Amino acid sequence: MHRIAKDGLGAIRTGLAALALVALAAGASNAQLIFDGNILYANRITIADGAETLPDMFLTLTAPTAACPLGYNTVVLGTGTFTHNSYLNPLLANAPYQTNTLPNFRPAAGSPATNHAVGVPADGFFEQTCYAGAIDPNRTDWTLGWTTYDSTSADRQDLHLAGMPDPRPLATYNNVSIWSPHQYFSPDSNYRVLGQLRVKNGAQLTVAPGVVVFMDRATIGTIVVERGAKINAVGTACDPIIITSSQTPGQMAGGDHGGIYLLGYARTNVVNSCGGDSAAAEGGTVGYYGGNNDNDGSGVLRYVRVEFAGRERSPNNELNSFTFCGVGRNTRADFCEAFQGDDDGFEWFGGTMDAKHLIAADGHDDGYDTQMGTRNRAQFIVVRNSPLRSLAGTQWGDKAIEADNTETSPYDQTTCSGRSFNQLANCTFIGDQRVDDGTIFAGPAFGVHWRRGVSYTLLNFIIAYYKTGALGVEHDATWNAHCAAIPANRVPFCQPVSVPTLASGNVFVARSAPNPFRSQVNVSFVLPQGGPVSVAIFSPDGRLVQTLAEGEMSAGPHTVTWNLDRATPAGMYFYKVLAGNQQATGKLVRID
Repeated sequence: MHRIAKDGLGAIRTGLAALALVALAAGASNAQLIFDGNILYANRITIADGAETLPDMFLTLTAPTAACPLGYNTVVLGTGTFTHNSYLNPLLANAPYQTNTLPNFRPAAGSPATNHAVGVPADGFFEQTCYAGAIDPNRTDWTLGWTTYDSTSADRQDLHLAGMPDPRPLATYNNVSIWSPHQYFSPDSNYRVLGQLRVKNGAQLTVAPGVVVFMDRATIGTIVVERGAKINAVGTACDPIIITSSQTPGQMAGGDHGGIYLLGYARTNVVNSCGGDSAAAEGGTVGYYGGNNDNDGSGVLRYVRVEFAGRERSPNNELNSFTFCGVGRNTRADFCEAFQGDDDGFEWFGGTMDAKHLIAADGHDDGYDTQMGTRNRAQFIVVRNSPLRSLAGTQWGDKAIEADNTETSPYDQTTCSGRSFNQLANCTFIGDQRVDDGTIFAGPAFGVHWRRGVSYTLLNFIIAYYKTGALGVEHDATWNAHCAAIPANRVPFCQPVSVPTLASGNVFVARSAPNPFRSQVNVSFVLPQGGPVSVAIFSPDGRLVQTLAEGEMSAGPHTVTWNLDRATPAGMYFYKVLAGNQQATGKLVRID
């Protein structure tokens, strides 16, 4: 899904220095596949949920050749190489699409996601959690308040149009190029984009919280931030920035506009961008990207919604909701939603951009797509795919992740950027097993599809309700690179700590985790019947430290959290759960 070009100067900028940079970048590439700490559930529509097993979640789309040990495949990778993946119900009853129902991506009380995590890279970017999935089961859901799930926008009141609260005048930008370093979109107006709004090299567009930008359908309104330009679109949870369709509310639909493009000077492997070559961005006459600066910065996107974008202009030539081409690590996206796009929610072509708190909801292709030498990191990502057809009729909410090294066989290209290598942690991916046209395998197909020589790390995910599998691996280039140095198993950060079932069967303390812990520990238990319950913490000498819960509790799973302040000394503690005349205890260890 790319178009290659060389600018006039870049085509002749070659030499020994450029070749040395290419070799250095390629040699530093990572070629391993890591998949651990993940909860997988109900991802095979041809097998009843109760009859599925963990190995059923893994599909080998291309069998490994001589580079891998005999018998090695995706099942071995997900159950043998990495042993902390589980087939468990994450208790996400309202996460799949339901008519007139707001989704809830936070696991319910008693979910096994609460104490299920392996260690994440200690690189200053990733946050270590003691839960799987994108949302902490014990804290406020970060997706609430600023996202949308209104499929046609018929009932919305947040666009400041006539008849809505606080109507605003409309400023129209018809194929405008911004050259000023101080262009400002103020919330005292609405804005309409016809054709392309281009932020040129050296310019900067600042978008205030609460701004609404209407993108014209007829002219495929698109915002393009060119190489050397910046956009600072920083909204808030109360006043997100909305980039949406110019169609009348109630008639808005995926494919109404071209979304937002950021083009940067970071490395890619589709061309020798280290030597000055450029690549043409997918989607038509958008512009060029690529360079030799992985620290390039194209701005900040925070609390930004792109609604009803994406369009397939021709096969493998599509507009997305958010498109990042050769964007460097000094570009950040945090709290961004791609809603009901007709193609990918978020797509990267090369570069080293980091992101957190992204949600791609009800899109008609992939949620998170990477290729062409992308080497990004991301955490706390939610994808819910749609089974409905795109406007072109060729896509049905394909996958949560589609990951390539490159698109050109044999898929081993490492020029300039090296191999595509992406690291993600704490994501929740929700498929949709409704059948809209009698075609069982018409999307959403896979949770994750690794192919075409990519390398990837996925840790502490929840993947549920896809039709053909949670993880599929394809192409010799993908296997060969991995099997050349199969990585070691990951180390659990927190896991269940079991205690014996009580003789009467009235109470079962299932786990306390993390253990050891620093500032927070969960005590989880199941009550086969309701009744009075107390949960308390004691010191080794029997002194009561804190009562966590006391009162009537209903039958079913419960989790009680002990949040410690800094004054609580490190050392050994004990928890005690009392239910009626029965009790269960366990040891806890606090570390500094």
